Amino acid sequence: MKYFSLILGSLLLAACATTRPPPLTRAAVIDMVQAGTADAEIIRQINQTRTVFTLSADDVATLHKAGVHEPVIDYMLETYRRAVLAEQRRRDYDRYYDYYDYAYPWPPPGYGPRMRFR
Repeated sequence: MKYFSLILGSLLLAACATTRPPPLTRAAVIDMVQAGTADAEIIRQINQTRTVFTLSADDVATLHKAGVHEPVIDYMLETYRRAVLAEQRRRDYDRYYDYYDYAYPWPPPGYGPRMRFR
């Protein structure tokens, strides 16, 4: 039994210890473009690393001058908008369930007043 729990613990630890690649930088995107990487591959890398770019107008101009194509720049701009929306969804979810759990610890389905947000 001792060995079983040791093996199970090590398997759980290994499953939880997933590594995420570091986020990309604007310079890394420029390097990939200059190396001839396809736009779809750059976008896939941005998704895989879950990078969120906050680009200013100067950053966009620098990316244009470096030869980064429009779809990649548009996607880089879109990452910030998607991150903000995801954070708002998380906050709305937490706000709803914090209130609901406090006001109604165990309501039967179909009972209770409707939830109203302020």
